[in-house]
Amino acid sequence: MPRAVGALTIAFVAAVNAGTLGAARPLPQATDTRSAVLADNPQATYRAAVFVTLPMTNGFADATNDLVETRGFVHEALGALDTVRLIDRSQDSDAVLTVLGRGTGHVELTAALNGLDRTVVAPPVMIRATERYIEAMLTVGSCGEAATSAASQSKSASCYRKIFVGVGFTDRNVRPGVTRPPSNSWKACADALARDVQAWVTQNASRLLAIRGVS
Repeated sequence: MPRAVGALTIAFVAAVNAGTLGAARPLPQATDTRSAVLADNPQATYRAAVFVTLPMTNGFADATNDLVETRGFVHEALGALDTVRLIDRSQDSDAVLTVLGRGTGHVELTAALNGLDRTVVAPPVMIRATERYIEAMLTVGSCGEAATSAASQSKSASCYRKIFVGVGFTDRNVRPGVTRPPSNSWKACADALARDVQAWVTQNASRLLAIRGVS
């Protein structure tokens, strides 16, 4: 898939043992209880189970201080939403969100996107030279090692991978009166990314339900 310079993208993926990330600040643990589902309108009460992780290579988390810190921001932002449930095991998830990295400006972002496997869905998003961003990959289905590696290719037809990019300037789409983090902060990036994940989960609730086997 061609990706233009100056474009952003968006994505999630993951499959890492939460214990390998213990060096970071403690993250709240979510329960694995299933939400009630209405027979006439499942999407109304369905909360997708999301596992947030880091990129993996041969079973090892590709952890750095920046990545672990960034995962914490994303985890916190998603935890504030009422459309997802954060869980601590990838096998119990409806989707895996892999925090791929963070940076500033279109040059860094373009370099990051050029390293993605071409089967990863990565729509363009414009970014300014001074804007911070957080990049993550969302994965659904049987992806194997490609579930947590955006550079790896999955040969499974059931594997879906999408990139999400949260940009730091919150003055773009913030409603009046809503408390917001400092503009162009990593927290602002995480909040923007979480909003896009929420939109994706909401629009794909029926599909996630079908994959989960809930009726």
